[in-house]
Amino acid sequence: TTHPDQVVVYSAHWDHLGEDDGLKGDKIYNGAIDNGTGISALLEIAKAFKQQKPAPQRSVLFTAVTLEESGLLGSLYYTKHPVFPIDKTVADINMDAMDVIGPTKNLQIIGSGQSQLEDMLKGALKKQGRYASPDATPQNGFYYRSDHFSFAKAGVPALMTQTGDDKSDGGTAAGKAALADYTAHRYHTPMDNFDPKWDFSGVAEDTQALYEVGRELSLGDQWPKWNEDSEFRARREKMMAH
Repeated sequence: TTHPDQVVVYSAHWDHLGEDDGLKGDKIYNGAIDNGTGISALLEIAKAFKQQKPAPQRSVLFTAVTLEESGLLGSLYYTKHPVFPIDKTVADINMDAMDVIGPTKNLQIIGSGQSQLEDMLKGALKKQGRYASPDATPQNGFYYRSDHFSFAKAGVPALMTQTGDDKSDGGTAAGKAALADYTAHRYHTPMDNFDPKWDFSGVAEDTQALYEVGRELSLGDQWPKWNEDSEFRARREKMMAH
């Protein structure tokens, strides 16, 4: 309504690995969690923005990209051919593999310590009575392995989270076990299928928190910055010098 030339981006990838004819039985990578959950969150947040009052002052763009599983090529293509100029892109909020393990007390920040977006997320979580924590497996380099990384490389402050490991029912022991079970038995296999027994309450809370971050950006005029020691800071400062 006020700055339609400025945009807040939400991203998620809808692709997976197709079929593997070398497998017996189920050969289809349906990717129900990775990344059916992220795409579902993208659609729900888009619906919320459509109904939001007051309406956003900035534009909000929802990007469902492909070829994440093949080198982040869809999001890379977008940053090379953006709908809105990169120096008018306020932030990217990316959603990937939101584990369906029920409610958690925390939400993990992938690549924590990168930008002011994390402070905004912490505020949104505080309203829920929850807290943010660094991702439990930084050695896996997840900040460099999903679509937000394409935006980060282009200089756009980018946020991605991972399901919390502190379950409301069972604490960190139960949370870590549930996340490890998915990684061991379903992640990047044809076993990543929908289960009608899933408890979506935790995913709903996480989605609400990510919506709140974008909502705050859409209604204000702040430009979140990379932290001083972020490797992406220099590119953003150079493009925004004008």
